[in-house]
This record gives sequence, C-alpha cells and structure tokens, in this order.
Amino acid sequence: MKKTLLLGILILLSACDDGDLQIENVDFDAIALATCDNEDDPLDTTFFFKIDGDEAFLLELESGLLLDQTSTEGTLTSTLGGSSDLIYRLFSDDVSSDYFCSTIPALEPTVISENTATAGDIAINTKVTAVSKDVKTYSHTILISGLVLTNEQNESITDTSTLTYGTFKTSTPTSLNLEVPFSNYGAITTISECDNAIVDGSLRFYNKINDEYITLDVPLSILVNEATVEGEPRTSTLENGEFNYTILDAIVTDEMVCTTAALSEEIVSSNFVSSGGTINVVTEASEPDAAGTITYSHTISLNDVVLVLKAQKEDETDVTLAAIDSFILGIYTTVEN
Repeated sequence: MKKTLLLGILILLSACDDGDLQIENVDFDAIALATCDNEDDPLDTTFFFKIDGDEAFLLELESGLLLDQTSTEGTLTSTLGGSSDLIYRLFSDDVSSDYFCSTIPALEPTVISENTATAGDIAINTKVTAVSKDVKTYSHTILISGLVLTNEQNESITDTSTLTYGTFKTSTPTSLNLEVPFSNYGAITTISECDNAIVDGSLRFYNKINDEYITLDVPLSILVNEATVEGEPRTSTLENGEFNYTILDAIVTDEMVCTTAALSEEIVSSNFVSSGGTINVVTEASEPDAAGTITYSHTISLNDVVLVLKAQKEDETDVTLAAIDSFILGIYTTVEN
C-alpha cells in the first residue's frame, strides 16, 4: 500500500508525567504542497510547506535537486538533519502562507511547539507528466524515508516507512519550441544509426537527450557516395511521418528507438510526427587517402518541417504546429575504397 504523509506522523508534542511520549496523528495527505513562488526560476525553489489550520509541515530542501529532466531512481537524494531540514510546527491559531512568505515576519500566531527531523533520507523522483505543443511539464515527487522527529525535550521517535511529502511541478519549452528549434541537439556531434532497417529502403538516424529523442528515416536513394553539386542537394519528402520527435515519461534507451514494437504500457509517450517538409542531403567527398579510400560526409538537414502532435485520448484532437524553417540533424559519414 502506498504510504503518504498522513504519517500517523508520530509528532511528539510533550512527555507525560510517567515518561511516556504523547503523540498526535497529523494528516497532511490531502493538503497541497505550497511554495512562496518567489524564485525567478522555479527550479531554484528550496522552501516548501503544507498548512492544515494551526499546523504546518515545513521543508527546506537542499538546492540543486530540482531538474527539468527525468531522473533515475536513487540519484537525487539528500539527508534530513544535514543538507535538508524538516520541521513540524503547532501554532496558537490558524496560520496562512503569508506567515511564511511575507518579507516582514508576522508576530501572530505564535509557535506553541516545534518538532525537528534529526535524521531521515529524501529522494526526488522526477518525470514528464504533461506535454503540450509548446512545453513539457515535470513532476518532482518528494519522498521521505527513515524519518526521525525530535521534540523540544529531545525525545525522538522513528518512522521506518517511506512517505510522500508532495509533488512540485515545473515546465520547460519543448525542443521544437526553443528559440532555435532543436538547438539543444547541436551539442551531439554525430548522429546515431539503427542497425536494423525500421522502414524498408531507409536508414533510421536518431539522437536522444534524457527523456526525448528525434528520429529520421532517410531513403537510401539520397545517401549516395557521390558529391552533390553546390546548391543542388538530394531531397526527399517528410509528408509520411519520416521525422518524429518523441517525449517519454522515462529515460530513453537505444532499444526504444530502434524497434517497430510498441513501448511498454507503463511508458507514456507524446509524439510529434511530420506531415510536411523536405529532407536535404549535401554530400562532400574527401581526397583519396594513401590506400585510395574516399570519405563522404553527408550533411542532413530538414526544411519547412510541419509537425503534428498526435492525440493521446479519444476526446483529444491532433494539433498541427507552425512549420519550422530549417535545422541540421547532423552529419553521416561513409567510406568507399
């Protein structure tokens, strides 16, 4: 069963005369995670809180753990009582977000008791949870395990379960909505090639970045070991889905790209498929080397690309995007003796 921040949280309020701990159950499960929204970049947010009447559960998270990219489980972590802090507070009256976010500290309500996490582990699990024609949205789920809470009398208790503190969302432009579309792929110096033919008579080229990838099925007829005439590239159409831009809620592997099989049902994909445009291939030939080998460099670019975001649900419709003028996919190299 999924554990949440209903905690039965084992908050230590005081000690009874006989030495037994007096514990109150605090249910923050239905309370939305809140922030002060005072960061220019939401990824820089480190202070989070949950409020339930006169109670508040506060988290000061170590910086650098929120990233707009899908994470591998166990890679984004922090330690409570060390790099991150977690505090439960009970107030004299109902408290609002203004109490925590105002530039001038409020005098009321007052803090009646405070319990601090002196140990515990935090993990952040991040993945894509929504994609539009312009942005992809990441959900950062904050998990707490091995929580040790200590009251003002230095009495402690441990919860060994894994608790969900809450989920924080951020958004970033899709690669095709950057100022220069797909410019983030420019740092990849070579294009990868699938070993097997995905489409008959074509080679599939691809590049991947974390949770997304682009593919292009190039007809063999325009990948010829012969230099092209300046201004006269070899061309082919993009009208039938030859180019694809895909975003997953998982980290992309080569096997996901180079197959005709459907992805696992557990993986959600958002697919932008070409419905128009042109593939251009410009080929340059080197001088023969000492062995007589000639190297051919095929620069592959796309012009006037029209992409369609395919509907995922029955009540949705496909969305056609404005054409992208041009961009270079990469350079493919062949040799001939």
